Amino acid sequence: MTAHSAHDGLRVVFMGTSCFSLTSLEALLEAGISVVAVYAQAPKPAGRNYRMQKSVVMEFAEAEGIPVHTPKTLRSADQLELFRSLQANVAVVASYGLIVPQSIIDVPTMGFINVHASLLPRWRGASPIRSAILAGDAKTGITIMRMDAGVDTGDIMAMQSVDIGPKVNHGELEKRLGFLGAEMVVDVLSHLDAYVAQTRKQSEDGVAYAPKIDKESCRIDWNDSAENILRKIMAFSPSPGAWGEVDGIRLKILDAEVLENDVAVKIGCIADGPVVKCRQKSLRLTLVQPAGKNIMSGEDFLRGRCRLLGMVIK
Repeated sequence: MTAHSAHDGLRVVFMGTSCFSLTSLEALLEAGISVVAVYAQAPKPAGRNYRMQKSVVMEFAEAEGIPVHTPKTLRSADQLELFRSLQANVAVVASYGLIVPQSIIDVPTMGFINVHASLLPRWRGASPIRSAILAGDAKTGITIMRMDAGVDTGDIMAMQSVDIGPKVNHGELEKRLGFLGAEMVVDVLSHLDAYVAQTRKQSEDGVAYAPKIDKESCRIDWNDSAENILRKIMAFSPSPGAWGEVDGIRLKILDAEVLENDVAVKIGCIADGPVVKCRQKSLRLTLVQPAGKNIMSGEDFLRGRCRLLGMVIK
């Protein structure tokens, strides 16, 4: 059976909002899979002017001429009727952001397939990539599952792991996992019967939940260890950015390196970036963004702050 014939008869509704989602949508179209509609979160105010900004998925789908729906909720009778009218036999969800009720999950004959960026049941929930980095996990990956009404509790169709590697940030890891998820979901849809046959229940051992992110999640406590703070910096880089106060200035910190305390005490704020003493060891801040200013190197931040040279900030 050719890959093309494997897709015959598939009518896919795609649900996603983020850059991670977009990679899967692009892959479905490149594989010749019929995407009859796209659901994305509604445009939101963004930037200094708070202009309404469409998601990357919405912009791409509109450019491709695919009908796009952006409901605030899927729990109404009208939304159920609209979804039924699309006559989809399978739905693919990847980092969508809205709860899909059981009434809609029951509509497609082949069900809902979710592309989730963790090794389930670890990191069910809204922020699996950030949570894996924050926890210092050695591995993460992609799970393709059949959705049910629970939070990432569905049966597993396929799973692949990747090494996170040292000092990888959220943006880099999201991109890698996006490509892996796209490749896997195309393969699942191309051989759906085989994957359905090997579907297995999720284990209830090792369940962990990845919470939603808010501004307070990104705040740095300098009394934590340097290693923990560095993981937080990586988990929120490049966006929205972990932040803390340095010399009375609110600073987003996008990159840093751990120093041994005795080294930090000797060198202080050397020319290539401020050094902050933490509970254990110290951090040299190498890429920062002061409030209201552009991203700059730690070295540039120190220019004009000569009095900090030779100091260790606490």
